[in-house]
Amino acid sequence: MLSANPESLDTRSADDIVMINDRLGWQSVSPDRLLAGWLSGRSMGLIADRLERSGALSVIASSVPGIKDVLLLGHLRSLVDTGRWDRIIVDGPASGRARELLRAPRQVAEAAIEGPIFDQATRAHSLLTDHDTCAVLLVTVAEETPVNETIETAFDIEDDPGIRLAGLVVNRIFPVDEPPASFDDHPYGPTLRNRYISNLEHLARLDAELPVPRLLTRENPHGVITPRHVLELLDASASAFTAEPVLTGTVPMSSHDELIRCLDLDVVVTVGTGGVGKTTLGAALAYHAANAGRSVALVTIDPAKRLADALGLDRLDDDLHDVSVDGPGRLQATMLDPGRTFDRVVRTHADSKDHADRILASPLATQLTDSLSGMTEYMAVERLWELHSDPTIDLVVVDTPPSSDALAFLDAPTLLARLLDNRIYRLLVHGKKRSLLNRALGGLVGQLVATVGGTVVREAVDFFKSFEGVEEGFRNRGDAMHDLLRSDATGFIVVASPTGASLHNAERFVTQLAEAGVTPRLTIANRCTPPVRPAGRSKAAKEIVDHLRAKRVAERANIAAYATDTELPMVLIDDLPEPVADLAGIQTLSVALGGD
Repeated sequence: MLSANPESLDTRSADDIVMINDRLGWQSVSPDRLLAGWLSGRSMGLIADRLERSGALSVIASSVPGIKDVLLLGHLRSLVDTGRWDRIIVDGPASGRARELLRAPRQVAEAAIEGPIFDQATRAHSLLTDHDTCAVLLVTVAEETPVNETIETAFDIEDDPGIRLAGLVVNRIFPVDEPPASFDDHPYGPTLRNRYISNLEHLARLDAELPVPRLLTRENPHGVITPRHVLELLDASASAFTAEPVLTGTVPMSSHDELIRCLDLDVVVTVGTGGVGKTTLGAALAYHAANAGRSVALVTIDPAKRLADALGLDRLDDDLHDVSVDGPGRLQATMLDPGRTFDRVVRTHADSKDHADRILASPLATQLTDSLSGMTEYMAVERLWELHSDPTIDLVVVDTPPSSDALAFLDAPTLLARLLDNRIYRLLVHGKKRSLLNRALGGLVGQLVATVGGTVVREAVDFFKSFEGVEEGFRNRGDAMHDLLRSDATGFIVVASPTGASLHNAERFVTQLAEAGVTPRLTIANRCTPPVRPAGRSKAAKEIVDHLRAKRVAERANIAAYATDTELPMVLIDDLPEPVADLAGIQTLSVALGGD
C-alpha cells in the first residue's frame, strides 16, 4: 500500500517500505523527498537536502504546476515496473487534490518541454491510461460536501480520456434500514430519521449522476481498528459487527467555564484533522463570543458554500462580512485568500510600488502561495495578524487548515524568513561569482536545469533576487507573529471526533504543541453519541439501539483514555439532530458549547 495522503503520520524517507507481513508492504511518500532523492542520485545530495529543509527546493519544484504529482506518479510507475507487487493500492489525497493529481502528467508535459521531468510526465500518463494496470476507485460518505466533491472528481476523470473509473465506495452507512415506528417518540429518533433520509437522498443522487459499480459499507460502532474489522466491513451478509472489549475509565465533565474563559482572549485557534466539524465549531465559538458582547472576526479556510449559507451570507471571501447575532457584540467573517493576503504583505514590506509589482509579477508568486508546503498556514497567520492589529476587533477566531501536524501552524510565521535567511539560498542568489561554494551551487543549478528545465530555474532565481531588501520586514513581522501565537493572549483549542483514530491524532497535536512550548486550553470532542434508551422490542429496533449503545461505550472509553493521557479540560458536544446548515444551526451549536 502506498500512502500519498498529506495527512499520513509516517515520517520515513521515500525509500522505506515497511513490511507488515511477508505479503503486505506499506510506504509513505513525500514529493519533496522524491525530488531531493533524485538530485542526490546526481551527486548533489548535501546541498539538495539543505535546500529542501529551507523550502527553496519546494519553490523551485513548484515552478512547474503539477511537478510534485508527476514525481509521485513516476515513483508509482517505478514500483509497478519492479514486478515485485501483485497489487499496489494508493491512498490518494482528498477529492480536490485527487483531481490535480490525475491532471498533472498532461500539465507538466505541456510546461516542462525539456529535461527528464518531461519523460517522467510521459511515463506517468502511460500508467494512468493503461486500463490493464491502473484504475481509480472513489470513496465517499453520504453527506452533501463529500458527494459533491466525488461527483466533480468523477466528471473530471470522464473528461480526461483514457483514465478508467472502476467504481465507488460509499462508507459509514447508518442506519442501513428505515428506523421502525418505535423511534417516532424516541429522543434519538429525529437524528436517526434525518440521517436515514439524508442517506437515501445522497445515494439517489449518486445513482442518477454517477452510474458506476458501487459498494456500500456500514458504520462500525467501534471504528475500523483491527484486520477483522476490515473483513467485516466488506462482508455485506454480516448482520452485526463483532463486539469489542472496552477498557473502563473516567469520562471528564465538560469544562464549559474553561471554554468561556478562552473566548475572553485576543486570539482563539482551532486545530485538528479534517472531517471533525472544526470549521462549524469555529463559527459557533465566534458566534458565542459575539453574542456575549465582543467584536469578533472569524477567519476560515473552508471554501465550501455551505459555510456561507450557515452564516446567513450570500458569499464569503477575503473581505469582512457582517453576520447577524442576537447579542450586543459584532461578528464578521472572512475566508482566507492566500493570493490577496500575499499581495498585501509584499506591498507592506517592499520599499516602493515598483518593487512590489516586480515581486508579484513573477509566475512564481502564484505558485508560491498555491504550492509551497506550509504557505497556507503562513497566510492564515498573516491574516490573523492583520485582524489582531485592527483596534475595532476584540477577538480573532482562526479555523486552521486541516492537518496532522500542529507545528505547521506554529512554525508558519518564520516560513519565509527561514527560506530567505538560508545560507545556501543567499549564496545562490547573492554569492560572489568566484566563491568555491558558489561554483558548487552552479553545479546544483545545472542539475536543476537538467531536471526541470532552464527557464524554470532562471525564473526561480530571479524571483528570489526580487526579495532583496524586504527580508528584514518579513523577519520582524514573522518574529512578532511567532510571539503572539505563544503568548497568554492566544488560546489553542484541539477539535476531534470521539473515535479512537481521531483522538489519537488529537493527542499527537497536544504533544507537538507542548514540544513547541504551547499548552492547549482544552479539547472539544464533537458529535458524541448521547445516552440511548430502549425503543421497542422489534429486532430492527434492538439492533439500532445496540449499535448506538456500543458506539457510545466505545466513544466514552476513547475519551476517558485521552483525558487521562493529556490531562486537558474537555467539552463534549452531542451529535445534533440535523446538520448545521443555517444560522439557526450555528446558534444551536453555540448554545451547546456554552453548556446552556
